[in-house]
Amino acid sequence: MRTLLVHLRLHFQLLLAPVFLWGWLLAGGSLTQAVVFGFVAFHFFLYSGTTAFNSYYDRDVGPVGGLEQPPSVAPALLPFSLAVQGVGALLAALVNFQFFIAYAIFVGLSFAYSHPRIRWKAHTWTSLLVVGFGQGALAFVGAWAATRGEIFSAWSPDGVLGAISAVLLILALYPLTQLYQIDEDAARGDRTVAVVWGPQRCFAFALTCTILGGLTMLVVLARRYGLIDTLLVGVGLAVQVVSISRLARSFDPSQVLKNYRRVMRINTLSASALSGYLLVRLALYSG
Repeated sequence: MRTLLVHLRLHFQLLLAPVFLWGWLLAGGSLTQAVVFGFVAFHFFLYSGTTAFNSYYDRDVGPVGGLEQPPSVAPALLPFSLAVQGVGALLAALVNFQFFIAYAIFVGLSFAYSHPRIRWKAHTWTSLLVVGFGQGALAFVGAWAATRGEIFSAWSPDGVLGAISAVLLILALYPLTQLYQIDEDAARGDRTVAVVWGPQRCFAFALTCTILGGLTMLVVLARRYGLIDTLLVGVGLAVQVVSISRLARSFDPSQVLKNYRRVMRINTLSASALSGYLLVRLALYSG
């Protein structure tokens, strides 16, 4: 059971929290039971369950997101991962119908991403589509649905721009998390972004998405909350750009563990900083 729980990588799933918090804030920021249930359903059951599902088929022995030394994969991991997703689906159904649909679509995408019969992870553009749409757009829209009880108002300028920024910022770090898995992915025959593009194109993509997604987010912040918020988040995004640029200049493909730690550090610091800002803004809004 301990090994199964480790494969959920619960601490790693919280690095995706800024997308949900961002959607929650732009949708109105009210703290309700639906929002709490929605956050728990996504971060403690959906993300963790689909991660364990992917681990069952990948069977990585080297570093993966959130684990320097992933434990061996037991046969029980597959039904366990499905059970975790099932519990989350029950919780999602308690939020509202729109949120449940977003949850269900994510489950379907994760199956297509990982299962050997489809294995969208093994193809560059389908993997980007699943991650950008799933962890970016669906998480943002799910938070919106949990907050407002509907999704149609997300077609407002702030809703559309907010979703675009979420997709771009999620995609920015995705190829970097594959840089320390190139050998294992290539050995499986997976043509992931990092395998096909190589490190330098991955860094260029990460920087482009960070800048474009960051600028889109800053436009929304300027419209909604003014200069101070815009400058504060802008500084954090600038630090992320500098950190990725420094990693690109000194990147050594042979230093797998070092690369893993540096990418995880960038991911953790950027997600923690943005989550911290959004939580403070949400608290002030509620107050």
